[in-house]
Amino acid sequence: MKRAEICIPILLVLLVATVPSTIHTYVRSEPSDLAQAGTEIIAFSSNVLLSTDDSSYPHHVEVTMTLGESGQIFVGWKNSETHNGGGASVSWVMSADGGHSWSAPSEMSNFGGGDTRQSDPWMRWHNGVLYYAYLEYGTDPEFSQITVARSDNSGATWSMVPASFGDYFADKETMTISDNGTIYVVYDDVDTSENGNTTVKLSRSTDGGKTFFDMSEVSDDPDSGHVGPYAVVGADGVLYVAWSHFTDDNGNILFDSSDDGGLSFGKDRIVNTDGNYSKFVIVDNHPSRVTLPVLRFDPHGRLYLLWADTYPDSEAFDVYLRYSDDNGLTWSDRVRINNRTSGDQWNPEMDIDPQGNLHIAYYSEEGAYYRPYYRMVSFEGTDRSTPFLGNEVPIASERTSNVFSRPGEYLGIRVDSNNRVHVAWADGRNSEMDVFYAYGLTATPTSTVTTSTNGETTNGTDIFWTQERILAFVLVLSIATILVVRIVITVIRRSKTE
Repeated sequence: MKRAEICIPILLVLLVATVPSTIHTYVRSEPSDLAQAGTEIIAFSSNVLLSTDDSSYPHHVEVTMTLGESGQIFVGWKNSETHNGGGASVSWVMSADGGHSWSAPSEMSNFGGGDTRQSDPWMRWHNGVLYYAYLEYGTDPEFSQITVARSDNSGATWSMVPASFGDYFADKETMTISDNGTIYVVYDDVDTSENGNTTVKLSRSTDGGKTFFDMSEVSDDPDSGHVGPYAVVGADGVLYVAWSHFTDDNGNILFDSSDDGGLSFGKDRIVNTDGNYSKFVIVDNHPSRVTLPVLRFDPHGRLYLLWADTYPDSEAFDVYLRYSDDNGLTWSDRVRINNRTSGDQWNPEMDIDPQGNLHIAYYSEEGAYYRPYYRMVSFEGTDRSTPFLGNEVPIASERTSNVFSRPGEYLGIRVDSNNRVHVAWADGRNSEMDVFYAYGLTATPTSTVTTSTNGETTNGTDIFWTQERILAFVLVLSIATILVVRIVITVIRRSKTE
């Protein structure tokens, strides 16, 4: 082969190597394909409205999500008469096909058929059983309890039992289940009288949620500032709890553990030794923001803590992460998750895939609006101490006005057995608060939002020039070029001999 025949294809390959990095980011897949392990999500699917029944209540917020073993997705939420008021009832929907279709919403029954209101939904799945915890409360007579409902048939029927045994108002529960099936419920026991205090309490079930028993107080001392406990169980069976503690001078996150099944806890420990930046902020015509912790173990036994606060000495909230390799005795430096620093970033939630990648969702303020964002985080190096943060990706295709000030304190994000990322959240695009669902994509669908490798967000369309298509084009062009060069050389040679 002559020198010209070799040089031209090489130049073409070098030219393709200079294609902008935004093209190199995209992975070839159809719009219905979902993100797989090791592939960064660059966009989310079309948003699906889940809260389709407004016949009783127009507003639907405070989302919870859990996954079944056979591809089921369960999403629950709170219903209310107003966008920022107390809960009236809790509902749920199910997808049996990985999010492609959904059932109609179903409301949960009141315990014992009483005339009470409901709030604070929390769903978990374990060994073929769906559990739904929620707050029930009423004023005539004064009543509150955490109810746990159990279903052995994916929500077709439910059995309900009380799961709180405090002296005051039960509030803000979370629920976790150990590998051996022990169910733990942690909640605030709030004395609502003037100068009343709050205690973080724990109840437990060892018979699959058929009965619960009062176990212990998690927090050391009653105090008005305790709120929002979050529990997780380690591989060793130890129970870990984190919660917020607010004072007149902001607040912090407290952490404790129990190695005897919740019978007793140690001394409360402060997590953020760099200062008290936790806050609970309620402002008219602005989303409410509160520091609430999220705990998760990765497959390697590392414990992660996720939250939002006003560090360092700012009025704006940002999302932060720490990890502990010694079960909470010591913590890493904080890592800021959000790239955007204008406005507030709050209400984070996360899940962790089998490879140890963290999938994080949170609300982000955009001027007079807000919407949920997604970011994948992994830690690299021999000791996994160097954070790698993927692109910030918008989840919702539309923004919500700040007038809708209470989307709830949680979002739902879960990674299924195929490493597909599912997200559910509340937003106000329809002039009322509704619950929506989307899944992560590795190729950009038409008229959705895409993110480039430099972190800039743009409105995109179908990406035709994926890397695979570029390489195929180069191969065909190279072969055609070689043939054309050979023909030209042959013609030149013949002309010289004639």
